[in-house]
Amino acid sequence: MKKFSIWAVAALSVCLFALSCGKDDDPDTPDTPDTPKTGDENPTITSFTPLSGTVGTLVTINGTNFDATKSNNTVKFGNVVASLSTASATKLVAEVPEGAETAKISVTVSGKTATSTDTFKVTEDVPLTIALNEEAVTLYPYPKYTAMLEVTTDIGENTVAWSSSDETVATVDADGTVTALKIGEATITANAGGAEATCTVSVVDGPVTKLELDKEGMELYTGDTGELSIFALEADVEETSTPVWSSDNTDVATVDQDGNVTAVAEGEAVITVTVDNASATSTIVVNPNVYISGNEMNEQFLYVAKVWKNGEVLYELTDGTKDAYAGDIFVDGDDIYVVGNEYDGNIQVAKIWKNGVATTLAGFANARSIFVSESIVYVAGTIKTDNGTKAAVWKNGMLELLPTETTNGVEVNSIFVHEGVVYVVGSDFTNFTSVAALWEDGEVTFLSETQSEAQSVFVSDENIYVAGFIGGEPNISATIWANGTEISGAAPSSAEDVYIENGDVYTALSVNYEPQIWKNGALLYDLPGPVGIESSIEGLTLHNSKVYSVGEVYDENDKLNIIYWVNDELFHLTDAEFNAYGPSIFVK
Repeated sequence: MKKFSIWAVAALSVCLFALSCGKDDDPDTPDTPDTPKTGDENPTITSFTPLSGTVGTLVTINGTNFDATKSNNTVKFGNVVASLSTASATKLVAEVPEGAETAKISVTVSGKTATSTDTFKVTEDVPLTIALNEEAVTLYPYPKYTAMLEVTTDIGENTVAWSSSDETVATVDADGTVTALKIGEATITANAGGAEATCTVSVVDGPVTKLELDKEGMELYTGDTGELSIFALEADVEETSTPVWSSDNTDVATVDQDGNVTAVAEGEAVITVTVDNASATSTIVVNPNVYISGNEMNEQFLYVAKVWKNGEVLYELTDGTKDAYAGDIFVDGDDIYVVGNEYDGNIQVAKIWKNGVATTLAGFANARSIFVSESIVYVAGTIKTDNGTKAAVWKNGMLELLPTETTNGVEVNSIFVHEGVVYVVGSDFTNFTSVAALWEDGEVTFLSETQSEAQSVFVSDENIYVAGFIGGEPNISATIWANGTEISGAAPSSAEDVYIENGDVYTALSVNYEPQIWKNGALLYDLPGPVGIESSIEGLTLHNSKVYSVGEVYDENDKLNIIYWVNDELFHLTDAEFNAYGPSIFVK
């Protein structure tokens, strides 16, 4: 058995060897695509793409019997050999060579050549060119005026890069929008794929040739409003930029962008409207509001209490059916306060008017002076009691009696509040003789030992100033008490009012029935009035270093009328058919 097996194996091996040799010699065995050609097969070209292109274009050649080794294939465009980037038995990728002309494509493999049926057309490179929608534009150096530049030629997939030769004159953004900045010239360049186009931008002065306002100036009072508008506007364009309004002094007057002017405080401001390159101005003079309280007799010979603002009647405080008296006036914010009295037969009724609306103080009272501080309304006057007439102060309508030395009577003329301390002046009657008195938070001090009267009080920097007079008619002397020290003036005279500004003491004096303003004990203004006609002064105040005072004068018909002065300039407030007088002035 063992010997038989060895011979069987040997016989089987010989058979397998014979079969193997027979297979290798079989001429019908097919080649794989990458098998090197034996030279018996002819290459063929079935198609190529693209059919045309420039030098450098990659052309795909489809066919059969190509060699998978690139160097074993020779591709020609006409007579010019091309380089291959890819090779397989069925596809070649060749680059159109330099020098190629329109011709057929041939492929040679192992000495055998196939030529394409179609002709490959060699095209020329056309240089990229660009053009813009504008070659030159003119702009004005304001934000409204811009230009939009666009490329009008086909630039394929290329992008445009924009630039300006002078970005201080004009800039250009990525979308081609040109913005002018100042007068001058700049070149805007568009670059795409190496091609360039330019536009010259000229920035010139303009476009407005004429601009005028409807008013060269306005005079307003504090808090008032006025309106300015453009009267004439001519330009080299159909539509200009929006007008811009401004004030050179907003502490005095402001203006909105519609030309509405608001007077803020006394002074002068220039309002300017600007439209592109042109401007027009209007000068605004702001005056303070002058408030005067007073009384004017009607045809029934009854006095009507009134308030005047800037020369015009603001309020008629009473209806004229009863005699009335408007005394002191005080303005706090937008509120106007007046104190006085109305007479119901023989009964005197004290009144406070706030913005023309009356409030009655209880009792038989006489309201003479008013002061508003920290939202508290202080009124000084007198009230009749079972123990005689007493000095009184009302705080928001609540009565407080002031101490008096006698029961013979008292007169109250003025009130002032400083740092919460209430100062009241007037006179207390002793032995039927008046003596000037000062109440400081209810504590009374007599300013003189002789006949005298205190008519006004003002407190500044802890110093108390009281104006009045010493003596009796006809020998009276104007007197200022500074912290109780007397400073007497010439006789016959009376100090009617006192005001302190920046440490300077201003006094309203009546000297021989002639009104005067004194400053620090010396004559400042000898106030004018009709020559040869008696006039008087009742009160004064200061505003922005100007002195405002009020009084009365008899006219040629012997009728009393209200007048006032700004420094020493005279203004007539009333031209009454009957009498009128004004005791108080307030400026704000």
